[in-house]
Amino acid sequence: MNKAILSKAILSVALAIPLIVALPARAQSGCEDSPENPTLVLAGLAGGVFAVSSLRTRLRARRAPKQK
Repeated sequence: MNKAILSKAILSVALAIPLIVALPARAQSGCEDSPENPTLVLAGLAGGVFAVSSLRTRLRARRAPKQK
């Protein structure tokens, strides 16, 4: 399998998972009857997105040829 296609597939899955997780939170009627703390849910999603972005940046930096 082509390496570029594989990396795009992994990135697509990594971006789709937070969206799928966020859909049930959006379907609720409001914050008053919400069983979870919406701030913690959003903080968790933002932390996950940051982790994926940071990992992607580090992998790209490692693969890039070093210029002197």
